[in-house]
Amino acid sequence: MQQIADWLKELDMAESAERFAENHIDSGVLRDLTDQDLKDLGVVSIGHRRKMLRAISELAEARTVPPRPHRLPSRSRQ
Repeated sequence: MQQIADWLKELDMAESAERFAENHIDSGVLRDLTDQDLKDLGVVSIGHRRKMLRAISELAEARTVPPRPHRLPSRSRQ
C-alpha cells in the first residue's frame, strides 16, 4: 500500500492515502477504479478525480508496452 501512498503524494493528493489503504486499494485494483469509486472513497473534487483517472490511465498504458528484451552480444564460435 506504500506504493499507492507514494503515487498519491506525487499527484499532490497524499490526503487520500489513508482512505485508499482503508479500502484495500492496491496496484491491482487501482487501474479498475471509476469516477464513482473515487467519489465513494471520498474524493469530492471533480478536478482531483479527473487528475487521478488520467494518471491511472497513464499507468495502465505504460504497463501495456512490453519491455524490450535485454540481448547479450552474440559470440562467434571458434
